[in-house]
Amino acid sequence: MPVAILPDVSEQHCIGCALCVEICTALGPDVLRVKPVEGWKRGKAFVFYPERCISDGACIGVCPTKAIFWMRPMDYTPGQPIPLKKNAIFTKGWEEG
Repeated sequence: MPVAILPDVSEQHCIGCALCVEICTALGPDVLRVKPVEGWKRGKAFVFYPERCISDGACIGVCPTKAIFWMRPMDYTPGQPIPLKKNAIFTKGWEEG
C-alpha cells in the first residue's frame, strides 16, 4: 500500500460549500467529493480518490472555515475511498454512486 500525506476534512467544520471540490476538479486532480450527511442539507466534503492527490494544498487554501488540513501519513488502497473518521473510529468510506 502507498503511504501519502493527504488532505483530511473536519466534518464538524465543513459547511458543505463544495469550494474545495470545485478547485480540485478545476485544477485536474479531482480528489474530493461531497456526500449527504444525515441532518445536514448540503452534505460534507471528503477524500474519495486519494491516489489522485498531488498535495498542492489548493483545497486547503480555498476552504472558508479551515475545515481541511494535512493529515499524517497513512496507508490507503488506490481506487478505494479513504476511511472516514467518526467518533475516533475509522469506518468504511462511502461508495460513490
